[in-house]
Amino acid sequence: MMRFGIVLIFITSLFSCQPGQKDQSADQQQGQEQSTAQQPVGEQLYPSLPLDTLQMLWDQCDYIDYVFYYKDFSVSQNKQQDIRASIRHISEQVPAIQAACQPIGRVFYQVQGENRLEADLYFNQGCTYFIFYVNGQKTYANAMMPDGIQFFNQVMSAGIQAPAGQ
Repeated sequence: MMRFGIVLIFITSLFSCQPGQKDQSADQQQGQEQSTAQQPVGEQLYPSLPLDTLQMLWDQCDYIDYVFYYKDFSVSQNKQQDIRASIRHISEQVPAIQAACQPIGRVFYQVQGENRLEADLYFNQGCTYFIFYVNGQKTYANAMMPDGIQFFNQVMSAGIQAPAGQ
């Protein structure tokens, strides 16, 4: 009788594990299908910004200027805490570049008054990334982190509410 109980527990645990594994595989597959469906259609035209460039910005950047093309305001940062928070907005992921997306502005990363890096800022529905320039040529692209999306949502909201001339 005891042997039957042990065999029964073994068989029950064996069968109870298998459906869970199938469900987990199905969940992973469904998650992959959903993430594929949610990814914007486009091409990864540029590699990610090199880590040494990000490190240089982290260590040396003392001013960031955001110039918006179709707004009558700009945003500047000169406090190290704010600058580093903005550098954290740059994801290591390479975005899918969509031909229909247009930049809303330009970002200038400065060290002691000299532009060390420039980027087009893309911030529209389905287009949240940076394309970085080297010697006037589009060279690197990085997706925007969720904190960056939140930051630019706040900037745009505050800019819309600000009276003209401020």
